[in-house]
Amino acid sequence: MLSPFAPADILRIIQGAIAPVVLISGVGLLLLTLTARLGRIVDRTRILAAERRAAPVTERAGLDAQLAILAHRARLIRLAVALGASSVAMIGVLIAVLFLGLLLGWNVALAAALLFVASLLSLVAAMLVFVRELFQALTALHLTLQPPQD
Repeated sequence: MLSPFAPADILRIIQGAIAPVVLISGVGLLLLTLTARLGRIVDRTRILAAERRAAPVTERAGLDAQLAILAHRARLIRLAVALGASSVAMIGVLIAVLFLGLLLGWNVALAAALLFVASLLSLVAAMLVFVRELFQALTALHLTLQPPQD
């Protein structure tokens, strides 16, 4: 049964439940960056695939190598997006748990701590995958800048 709350109590409950939203905003910016990079990878893949179809057989090896790197980068970005989105989902559940815990007087400390840690671990994993993708992008750049092999 819900007990009556004073307006100050309701404000405290809402503040406690909304505090993790700042983390959602930060992860949202990361997801925006990742999806923009994925779009660029898709665009570049389409261009290289068209070039490969028009290229003589002798010039396809370099294009194949670049396409393989782009495919790997796309998989890395997809994983980073999934990890980032999982982090946001866990934060959403955390907000709901905190709100219900404060509203109903439940002890949700362990559940909240586990959700918060899991969310941060997912975010850290997303960032590590993102850094790995950046290294792959530099590898692709290196291949592009290499003089043609005769």
